[in-house]
This record gives sequence, structure tokens and C-alpha cells, in this order.
Amino acid sequence: MMDPIKLRMRYLVGFFVAAVLTAAALRHVLHVHAGFAREEIRLGVLITAGIGIFLAIVLFRWFRRS
Repeated sequence: MMDPIKLRMRYLVGFFVAAVLTAAALRHVLHVHAGFAREEIRLGVLITAGIGIFLAIVLFRWFRRS
């Protein structure tokens, strides 16, 4: 039987590896095939991350009240 902390760490590392590979593939497709510049991709990612963080904070506070 595997220790629960090691199992969670394995899932966390796997999640981060999958996220990095997905981001790299999307960046490649957007840059090479769609013709976006690096700066345009970076700006879109920063805006999307900001909106995602804001929504996560709002949802956590909303669920905490319920």
C-alpha cells in the first residue's frame, strides 16, 4: 500500500507535467500554425490567468458562505 502523501505528490507532479506539456503544445500550434507572435500569446495567457484567478477566488468565497 502506498503512503497517501506520496500518492498525492505523484498526482500533483503528474498534473504539473501534463499542464506544461499541454501549454507547450498549444503555444507551438498558436505560434507556428496560427501565426500569432509570442507577445500576443503571452498577453492572452496573462489575461486568461487573471480572469481564472479572479473567478476561483469568487467561487471559493461563494461556496464558503453556503
